[in-house]
Amino acid sequence: MGLSLPASAQNSIDDLLTDFDQTIWWKSDGWSNGFPFLNRWEGEAIEHSDNGMTIILSHQPSTESNYAFQSGELRSHNFYGYGCYEVEMKAAAVPGVISSFFLFAGPYDKPVNGNGMHNEIDIEFLGNNTNAVQFNFWTNDDRYARSHEHLHYLSFDASQKYHRYAIQWTADGIEWYIDGVRVYRVDNLPSDPTPTIDDNRLRIMANLWATDPRISNWAGEFDTSPSNQATAQYKAIRFIPNGQCSTPL
Repeated sequence: MGLSLPASAQNSIDDLLTDFDQTIWWKSDGWSNGFPFLNRWEGEAIEHSDNGMTIILSHQPSTESNYAFQSGELRSHNFYGYGCYEVEMKAAAVPGVISSFFLFAGPYDKPVNGNGMHNEIDIEFLGNNTNAVQFNFWTNDDRYARSHEHLHYLSFDASQKYHRYAIQWTADGIEWYIDGVRVYRVDNLPSDPTPTIDDNRLRIMANLWATDPRISNWAGEFDTSPSNQATAQYKAIRFIPNGQCSTPL
């Protein structure tokens, strides 16, 4: 008899995001993260239609928050293990804005039997240059002290058309794919380990956020004028447990 895994490790996802599937997802609503974010999270900033999901960053002052801009963040209820995590998306080409798809666990996002420490695997688009994508990860790093940023230059503008971006997470390391082609890999080394399910399974997340001016050298400086707005569009999110990301188009 094979090993029995938690439901969160077994369930695959293939969501076209045309409707909000509350059995899979929930939306961050009514709070802010603080530095380096320059916005709060509101559920109404995420919209669904026949074209998929849109996250809207916009100037919406609130008497209950010091942050005049609001935006959206999608989170999975479950925490998931090794496999292929894929998104079809278009990024926002607005300076100071980050469009993301990532896997996460931490002190406030702790899975059952997890160690409660910060583990994260990222796909991020920097709004001042959507001809590139940044890959990153943290392992048991609550202080965010040891990041692993890698900027991969694209042959296209990620804000213009949908493309498929994927994370292949295994016990041996992490691979990142674009349109089914592996473009970057890091190995799980004793001297520099990648996240493992022995420490934490990870939540699937997507968000759009404005950066604090103190980190403007990263993604550009965010214009806080009330007319400034950004959107990121997501057409599908998929998870294949223990699956491969190099699937055909």
